[in-house]
Amino acid sequence: MTTLTIALLVICGFILLVIELLLIPGFSIPGLLGIGMIIYGIWRARTAYGFEGALVTILLCAIGAVVLIKLALKSRAVRSVGLDYSEKGHTSLDDYSYLVGREGTALTKLRPAGIAVIDGKRVDVVTDGEFIEANSPIRVVGIEGPRIIVELKEGG
Repeated sequence: MTTLTIALLVICGFILLVIELLLIPGFSIPGLLGIGMIIYGIWRARTAYGFEGALVTILLCAIGAVVLIKLALKSRAVRSVGLDYSEKGHTSLDDYSYLVGREGTALTKLRPAGIAVIDGKRVDVVTDGEFIEANSPIRVVGIEGPRIIVELKEGG
């Protein structure tokens, strides 16, 4: 078996692994065939060129794998698969302490939890047990972790 044939076996194995990674979810036939072709290429290199040939093929496969992983991590296709943590979302780590003392309007009935508009933003709020009708004026009286505690504004 020639060097070109062995190289084509290994390259086709890597191509099948890339197809498995980017196009087919899970672990299926292209992935198994790719791994099989790479192993067969290493085995053929050993039978054709001895132990040194197998070591060179393994080294080239390792370098190829590192290059493919680096390219994959930079690709849009791989980045679109994972979660994006760059934007701040609604989590328990948000700091709502700036809302204490601010006033707003109950958007829904607060029985005792519901939605209110404070500073033009919709937020989940909770009362200390009292029920507040929708469209009632409210005031933020405290923050407990992710909970925004409100009460009915006096005169409302």
